[in-house]
Amino acid sequence: MDLTRNAHGAADLRRWVTGENFGLEIPGDMEALLSTGTDFLTRAFRASGALAASNSVRGILEVEEFVGGGSGKKFLLSLEYEEPQPGLPEQLFIKFSRNFDNELWDRARFMMVSEVNVALLSTAPEFPVPVPATLFADVDPESYTGLVISECITFGRNGVEPLYLKCMDYEVPDQDHPVPDQVGHYTAIVRGLGTLSGAHRAGKLSPDLDREFPYHYDQAVAAGGVEVPEAKVIERATRMFDFVERYPKLFPPNVRTSELREQFMRDIPEVVAAGGRIRKFLHSNPDFIAFSHWNANIDNCWFQPGPDGSLQCGFLDWANAGQFSVAQSITGAISGAEPLVWDEHLDELLNAFIEEYAGQGGPLLDLDELRLHVLLMTASGLAWSMGAPLAVERAFADIDDLVGHQDGRFRYHENARIQLHMMTRMLNLWQTRKLGDVVRAFNAR
Repeated sequence: MDLTRNAHGAADLRRWVTGENFGLEIPGDMEALLSTGTDFLTRAFRASGALAASNSVRGILEVEEFVGGGSGKKFLLSLEYEEPQPGLPEQLFIKFSRNFDNELWDRARFMMVSEVNVALLSTAPEFPVPVPATLFADVDPESYTGLVISECITFGRNGVEPLYLKCMDYEVPDQDHPVPDQVGHYTAIVRGLGTLSGAHRAGKLSPDLDREFPYHYDQAVAAGGVEVPEAKVIERATRMFDFVERYPKLFPPNVRTSELREQFMRDIPEVVAAGGRIRKFLHSNPDFIAFSHWNANIDNCWFQPGPDGSLQCGFLDWANAGQFSVAQSITGAISGAEPLVWDEHLDELLNAFIEEYAGQGGPLLDLDELRLHVLLMTASGLAWSMGAPLAVERAFADIDDLVGHQDGRFRYHENARIQLHMMTRMLNLWQTRKLGDVVRAFNAR
């Protein structure tokens, strides 16, 4: 094939590739897609079955770039069809795997493989949790160039709650209580995860799922994290506590004590030494292994009343989905929750997952063991939870100016906000849940 020009006249071959699932030429960015007018969309939707052979996309009415998250570029599209039909969405969301303007984000393009596979599998009627209706999804497995086109979730309209940003749960509303109903929203998330994972363990999902997302113990253990030398962990911890002392307004009082610093530093050698054993333990019980969402943070979900009036959760962004520890899935989902949720409602959330997981036909998990898995996962990841000093220093020229972790300026600095929250969560759990003691008790088993 001509390396400078393809059938669409594109000067860069990366802009068009052949998709693995439907065999169509698919665009790598919005410029390439729009260069064909409505032709690509019509062919793609017919190939996937979203559009009847007698119907076509008449016109593209509006295109708007959606800014948020990393990896590939995203767009909102408004379409009109020759024959509008109920259930055929006119407001679409397009996610490309590629970001040709940002080399760092473009490196994450490999995650499109799992997103495409889930998008296609989710069109089956037995898929047990709400997901956006997929109109087309495909990817080239060599270059990881691909896209997913789905219905656009109407955040803030049609009964759907507004989109909530990651690690800003203090903005989640509750009309019936004076404080935000964070627990209710996370209960909806973990129940959804329990529904999905339990249905998988019960054999209710398509057998294609196990083929596309096989489980390999050795790979799962290896993916649990790269060993960080003890000296490097001590260096990061020293920088972390120096940062806490320098900017106390950013942290709750219980993580600012000299006692916590001293205890944390004493715990490091034993926690680091136990890392490999913890990772093997977290994948040793097959009852805990199931298909799930990797990162069901609140910003990757949407909420609306279900048929019975209870809060229902739908799931977006299926990058890295697969079979792994359900404790990993739960930890990832609630990692952005405020300390109050972890301190006072963790068992409530874990029980909600256990009930739904077993109710769908999955194994009945023990609460104490599931809690241990979640806490060990947090403790063993300490080396990766200390990035706030660098992230916040890069984002703000004068950190002393910030009034606290809820300062409105964090809204516009996502990485700094997330890193600050994750470090605070880890320190809070180290103090409230005595994670060093949890690891010591585990080592003594």
